[in-house]
Amino acid sequence: MARFTELQPTDRIADWYTHNEVWEPPNMDLSHRCILRCPQCLRQDKEGGPRIKRSYDLEVKDFQKIIDYFKHCVAFCGQISDPIYNPNFLKFLKILDGTGRRVRIATCGQSVKGRHTRKWWEEAFTYGMNENAWYFGVDGIDQKSALYRIGSNFDEIWETMRLGKSMGAIIVWQYIVFGYNEHEIERAKEMAKEEGFTLLLVKTNRGFYPQERNVRDSMKDIYNNFPAPSKENTGKKIKNEEYFNVTREVETWRKTNRHL
Repeated sequence: MARFTELQPTDRIADWYTHNEVWEPPNMDLSHRCILRCPQCLRQDKEGGPRIKRSYDLEVKDFQKIIDYFKHCVAFCGQISDPIYNPNFLKFLKILDGTGRRVRIATCGQSVKGRHTRKWWEEAFTYGMNENAWYFGVDGIDQKSALYRIGSNFDEIWETMRLGKSMGAIIVWQYIVFGYNEHEIERAKEMAKEEGFTLLLVKTNRGFYPQERNVRDSMKDIYNNFPAPSKENTGKKIKNEEYFNVTREVETWRKTNRHL
């Protein structure tokens, strides 16, 4: 069967849709788990609570059903969870390994003591070589990243990123621009070049206004006092993405993944 095709005048829309749907990337929330408390995350909205309660760890048999249907690529970018906290995550990576699917893994990269050991990360990075791209959310050049990624440890995550790079994994440093880190963007570009990481700057138009979002009471003080970015660094839509120091591996990966 041919891959993704453009709609032609002679196509029946239903047939065209069902043919192309399998080439779209399913964005998979693998569980209800995340150990961070990022203010703009859905987990910090009041509506997030019920969604978390009715969520669960995706099992291997159900994961297999999903990827048996979707043929081209997979995105692990949860709305209420981080993929690495599903106990089956290494099994999922192993199932995908060598299948030719392109995989985008969006993670905070924060290890849980006793679970995400160096051995765990080494195994994770061996799967999907040249197929998987790891996007690590680190919003700053040092521990200030934890002002947004509450509960994270910059040094630990940075060493994990270095480990992945040393093993040949595709590593992208995702950096959301806020008021506390916008003056360090140029230094971030230098650091990305020094480490051999691709840097992804994300500018968003989502403001920190508790009255405009149904934010949990425990987050309202953080919202009211959070340093929002300048107008120059505020996106015109939900998010504007700009890549820097694009490595050859990332360039190749992106060319084959227009949907990711």
